[in-house]
Amino acid sequence: MTAKVSCQDPSWTLYVPVHLRAWVNAVIAATNLPPNTTLSAAQLTSGRVDQLASNTGLITDPRQAQGKILRIGLMAGSPVLSSLLDLPISVHRGQNIVLTLTDQSMTLKTTAMAMEDGRVGDSISVQNPATQKTLRATVSRDGGVEIKF
Repeated sequence: MTAKVSCQDPSWTLYVPVHLRAWVNAVIAATNLPPNTTLSAAQLTSGRVDQLASNTGLITDPRQAQGKILRIGLMAGSPVLSSLLDLPISVHRGQNIVLTLTDQSMTLKTTAMAMEDGRVGDSISVQNPATQKTLRATVSRDGGVEIKF
């Protein structure tokens, strides 16, 4: 950014480059971290980060990053951004899982087989072993999948 500095008497104007900084305490890598690392408390620390220089998604609470998987490698001291994190895979291909079917008036539960890996919130293919029909279902927090009608 550029700031304008001027005086009326004597009349002069000067344009000065300005670098704004907004320091916040955020979660940073405590050590060099390779991609696909499942983050633990020991790998994270807190440090001053320029909020204006970083991309959005600064994390200020280490619990928001713990247990998540780092998409790319980070150097020690680099901020951990939410956009760099994935949830761990909670349903694996070939795994037998509980399929919950719900609508406004009832809930049905049955067993299904995951046809692909999935994280919480992902839509994956599952197969009903009794009918061999394949359905799309959403991975839920309890380690199963659900379809809402």
